[in-house]
Amino acid sequence: MGRKDLSVGKQRVNALLFFSLANACLRGRCVLLYGGMGANKTTLVNLLGSSFLSMDLDEVEDLMVTGHPEQTEEKIVGFLDPRQWTSADAAGSTQVLWTAWAQSNWKLINEINRFPSGKQNLFLEILQKRKISYAGQICQPGDTCYFATMNPEFSATYPMDEALLDRISACVPAAQPDFLAGLLLSERKQEVRDLASMLPRLTSQEFSSLPENVAEKSLTSQVELAILCLVRDFTLCERAPSFDKTQLSGAKPSLGLCSGCHYHNNPEAICWQVDEGLSDRVRQDLRAFCRAFAYLLDRDADLPVLKAIAPYIIWHRTTPLRSVLERPPYFGAGKLAYVAELVEKSINRTMNERAEINLIFSRAVDGELEAAQAIEELSTFDDPIARLDFIPTLEQMR
Repeated sequence: MGRKDLSVGKQRVNALLFFSLANACLRGRCVLLYGGMGANKTTLVNLLGSSFLSMDLDEVEDLMVTGHPEQTEEKIVGFLDPRQWTSADAAGSTQVLWTAWAQSNWKLINEINRFPSGKQNLFLEILQKRKISYAGQICQPGDTCYFATMNPEFSATYPMDEALLDRISACVPAAQPDFLAGLLLSERKQEVRDLASMLPRLTSQEFSSLPENVAEKSLTSQVELAILCLVRDFTLCERAPSFDKTQLSGAKPSLGLCSGCHYHNNPEAICWQVDEGLSDRVRQDLRAFCRAFAYLLDRDADLPVLKAIAPYIIWHRTTPLRSVLERPPYFGAGKLAYVAELVEKSINRTMNERAEINLIFSRAVDGELEAAQAIEELSTFDDPIARLDFIPTLEQMR
């Protein structure tokens, strides 16, 4: 019943549903569903888990963990049974009794921002290492699908750690049911649990084969180039150490870093419009979800797919300049739409204005053009990728 709010070329789909489906086809990624109470975030993930894992809805609901300040690590991942200490055969180390959530390869962290920052670090470690450590022992659930839900900021919520957000592959807004959906819900006669039992069920072999099916989708050369340039457009900064904006802490574009820079206030330049750069995880996530969406929609992993998914993979990792975001038509609330505009600018620039500099650089790398001549030609272009990426790289090849 969700709105078809995501356009992939001529196809229109519901972003919340299709990002969740795409994540279920991948492994080791995490999708965050963000929105107000009652937007069916948790229900959607549990229904998909019931279908993909071939389990009853009640069983899937028992797998998730829900955030609150008193939630302990022992309740989440496992605990030591004290009876082991008095057992006659307890000569060696005691064993951790892992929870069902810890052992499952379908993990939902419900209302993740109700966990204080200290407890959020637990999930940071899990998403980073893809395994769980406790009391000196390791739980390795294997290839896992990670999901999280998050409500807007309330009195009982805590700020999300930036390092944790960087390990979340995509963030998708969840809207309340619209008028038509409300009518359909009012006519529904069956409970969700009854409807869940009618969903198709995947066998364990079918579920395990999904990542291989997705991997068969190859990215076009244009997509590979656009992804690299997109990450660099957000990251390059002439005044940052090594031109890398991810190293900035106190000095940021919003705090006056860009004052006097010739790229400042240039609408085609992205560097001055966001505070943070993008880590290499963004590049990996863009490639993975391009393939997953191409697989789901039975199409090529091409530029329209990249343009559609990239904003959802980037917007939660960046802080746009408030003075720009607060202008019409965004009014301080349209962060996703604003990042989508930046994505569109970057990809269009790469495919059009940068065509010549890309050709010069590739010819120099392939040995078809002398590095010195390529540097001379690239120096005539006022483009941050040419000046801060291509030319320094070619200088090292001389």
